[in-house]
Amino acid sequence: MKPDVLLIGDSHTIALEDGAKALGITTEAFRIGGAGWHEGKFAWSADGIIPRASPMGRNAIEAIRARHGVSNILHLGAPVVTTVGFHLGSLVRGLRWNNHQVLGPDGVAPDQGLLISENFLTHYIQSMRTQHLRVLRRMAREAKVIVVPPPPLNLDGNGLCARAILIRWMRKSGLTVFDPMQELLDGAPALPGRFLDASDPNHANAAFGQMVMEALRTRGLIETQSA
Repeated sequence: MKPDVLLIGDSHTIALEDGAKALGITTEAFRIGGAGWHEGKFAWSADGIIPRASPMGRNAIEAIRARHGVSNILHLGAPVVTTVGFHLGSLVRGLRWNNHQVLGPDGVAPDQGLLISENFLTHYIQSMRTQHLRVLRRMAREAKVIVVPPPPLNLDGNGLCARAILIRWMRKSGLTVFDPMQELLDGAPALPGRFLDASDPNHANAAFGQMVMEALRTRGLIETQSA
């Protein structure tokens, strides 16, 4: 039996998978660490998305193929919920190393550091995420794709701005982006405590994943056998 949802991404998909299980939504998941989504470490092929530097990732894909008798995991007939492109720590780390800081939305320059404009950051992000956008758009030609940006946990001003830029760019490129912070939490600047895991400050918990997956189902972005 085909899954209700195919999850593709990094460790931020764990909360979504846990939330789906709580709701009785069946899933398959192809997950590799954020480093596996760095530029050049994954690619597109006739068989779908391919990790180049993760044997475990390749094994996970092969297992999904074998279970469902498909050569391309995007041909399961299930919508894809993905976090690809949002491992933001690595994206802005180079800026932080060099003490660059983007001008905040309030227009007030930082007290310390080298000021960069949002326009500069936009071009920087686009140069670093071209492959990610290309693969996401290619995926969207094979299946229904919903991009779910992870919540902004432990992000500095550069990371917060990068997150917003990525969301705008993906939407402008025709991708469906469901941002829980805007859609479900009224644009809150930080994740409420009930969705935090005390043992893991970098990821949301299963309650957050359940809220997101239920919203996707209620709004018709995913259809499930348990609905």
